[in-house]
Amino acid sequence: MAKQKKIKFEPYKTQSGNEIKIGETVRDLGVIANNNLLFREHIDNIVTSSKIMSGVLLRTFSTRQEEPMMRMFNSYIKSKLEYCSLVWSPWHQNEINKLERIQKNFTSKIYGLDQLDYHQRLKKLNLYSLERRRERYLIINVWQQIEGLTENVLGLKARRLGRSRRIVSAKNSHR
Repeated sequence: MAKQKKIKFEPYKTQSGNEIKIGETVRDLGVIANNNLLFREHIDNIVTSSKIMSGVLLRTFSTRQEEPMMRMFNSYIKSKLEYCSLVWSPWHQNEINKLERIQKNFTSKIYGLDQLDYHQRLKKLNLYSLERRRERYLIINVWQQIEGLTENVLGLKARRLGRSRRIVSAKNSHR
């Protein structure tokens, strides 16, 4: 087993020379990540914020009709749940379920849909699950990178295989 070298970190300093303390988490563009690039705190924050907003909307407005309820959900809640989701998209099932529960609970309050299960409500409302929407955003983003419509930060390339294409990393494109 190889010995690990101790790495000494020089502290970051401000322009005035004061040392900048290294924190456990960092917030950039409203997205919170920890030192291991995990986004649990961010997910917990948006779940809590979305629950609060859902409660405020349901207490403030007495209507439970589909159109105004979906307008409120899309404007005030779904926008929070999807903001920068390309960056923090969860892969642990419990985090996915926490997020999905927000939409599940809100749609259950819509008049006439309370007796339907979640997937039936989604179909009736012509919605996708939040997980499916995040997957769709990821696929669209990869396609845009391959087609040169956005910066190809992942170094992806498409390789022809008969009538189809396969996405490969630029490092593995020689195979």
